[in-house]
Amino acid sequence: MNEPMDPAEKKRKTLIGAALIVTLIAVVMVEDEAEITVDQAQPVTTQKSPRSSPRDTNRQEIKNEYLDVAQLGQRTFDPQAGELFAATSWAPKRPPVSAQQQAIMAQQQRAKAKIKATPPAPTPPPLQFKYIGKAIEGNRTWVFFTQDNENYIARIGENIDEQYRLDAINNESVTVTYLPLNAKQILPINDKQAGNFR
Repeated sequence: MNEPMDPAEKKRKTLIGAALIVTLIAVVMVEDEAEITVDQAQPVTTQKSPRSSPRDTNRQEIKNEYLDVAQLGQRTFDPQAGELFAATSWAPKRPPVSAQQQAIMAQQQRAKAKIKATPPAPTPPPLQFKYIGKAIEGNRTWVFFTQDNENYIARIGENIDEQYRLDAINNESVTVTYLPLNAKQILPINDKQAGNFR
């Protein structure tokens, strides 16, 4: 025996039925759109193919999932495009150097290298002697020097302390030669401090 339905129950079942009908209509419309999309994507063949079995259809679908690598084109690489760590600089490039400029630069570098290679010529140390005075007897002249509390007497042509030679004397200076370098040096005479002996 069927019991009469409650109006609320009847309304609920009606709504569920309407929702089910709407869902079925939507599914049918989506399937139709999918079939249309698939039909547009497949190439058109002029020959009619024999009917394929469901097994063949499954194989065809599996085969279509994989891409044939042989159909891809071969990629060509630019050698410079592959350099991931190539150096880049924002500084402007220098203009190319001509052969004449290269020759001038090479000559300048050789001159600099020669200057560095040749050491400066040695120079004699400054004179440490002090002139005390001179003695003249006839044609002979003796000159008196002092250095570090030691006194020296020399005639023209004689050595002083084995490093110097007395070469000449006049009223303003004494000329000596530093023997290790054969370099002439002049010692000025101060007449106020010097004494002359006769």
